[in-house]
Amino acid sequence: MVLRDKGPTLVGVLWFETLLCMIVLALRVYTRTVIRNTIGWDDLLLIVTWILMVIFSGLCTAAAHHGMGVHANKLGVEETPQGMLLLLVGQSVIAIAMGLSKCAVAAFLMRIVVKTWHKIFLWFWNISIMVLSILLAITVFAQCTPVQSIWDSRVPSNGCSLDLALVATIMCAWSAVLDFVLALFPWVALWNLNMKKKEKYTICISLSLGIFAGICGVVRTTGLDALTQSTDYLYATTDSVMWTMSELTTTIICVTIPALRPLYRSIRGNNSSNDASYYNNLPPYGKYSGGRSGECSAKPTFAMDTITTTTINGKDIDAESGASGRNEEHGEDTDTKHILQHPDSRSPGIYQVNEVRISYEDRRPGDGMAGGW
Repeated sequence: MVLRDKGPTLVGVLWFETLLCMIVLALRVYTRTVIRNTIGWDDLLLIVTWILMVIFSGLCTAAAHHGMGVHANKLGVEETPQGMLLLLVGQSVIAIAMGLSKCAVAAFLMRIVVKTWHKIFLWFWNISIMVLSILLAITVFAQCTPVQSIWDSRVPSNGCSLDLALVATIMCAWSAVLDFVLALFPWVALWNLNMKKKEKYTICISLSLGIFAGICGVVRTTGLDALTQSTDYLYATTDSVMWTMSELTTTIICVTIPALRPLYRSIRGNNSSNDASYYNNLPPYGKYSGGRSGECSAKPTFAMDTITTTTINGKDIDAESGASGRNEEHGEDTDTKHILQHPDSRSPGIYQVNEVRISYEDRRPGDGMAGGW
């Protein structure tokens, strides 16, 4: 069947957002594997989420060819049941994908936060959203008996013990609330964390964009009354499907933005060893120290290649003044400066001072020199 009515818009929106997420996630995976040489649970959850998005888009596209987005009075007897079955399978798939996307955001934050109540708080949301997601996925096919009566009106129903609209409303409302919670939580959890301000603001601001995902969730939730329209189900649920995909896309983009900062710095040629240390110290590869921003941590860690050598010859110079590492008098490189003869003990002043700072960090066997989010 040729796409009609809302069918072309539905298919266009779904595949555009799927492609957009693919590009964003490809950049994230490249950053994590090539630049930082680390992969975390948040990455794996996002990859699985995207795979489910592809499956959902494919099912909805097939459903659109069987009448999704078209009013029931324009469809044939055979088209409606096929389109309904494909859409119902897609709804189960996207319910799981929605839960996994929220868990990915929480998993990312759990690698940074250090307080126990923060972790408990995030685990609570993880468990609750996944329970509701799985419940919704099951309810789609368990609501009525026999199960064929759900998508084929020609099969008599023995009754429906579960209310799909009610379960979907609870899950979608909870998901929208979680979007707002995860958008605001970083400002509370990371504000006093001992980390670079640029990194802190990047994480907080990007995750705050999750408010837009929450808005999509609210709009989607208000349109769930379409689930009760059994006579025109394929047309009535089209807008809800698009809003669901938009919420999922916004979530993926928001949680990916902070992970792309190392790629941005790499493109600018500004990768620093301090950044490498920062990323390596994110759990599970290390542990961030608590404390207020700007304070020294109890167990500071730095990159292996942080070495500073300062040589001062024949004059008193403050070591903190930022010496360039070259002999100002003779223009000689401090690394190749020959050893001066022992000065006369009666001569005043400092003849030569060599200052070497070597900072290091412990690494587990097999870890790369650079980490990442």
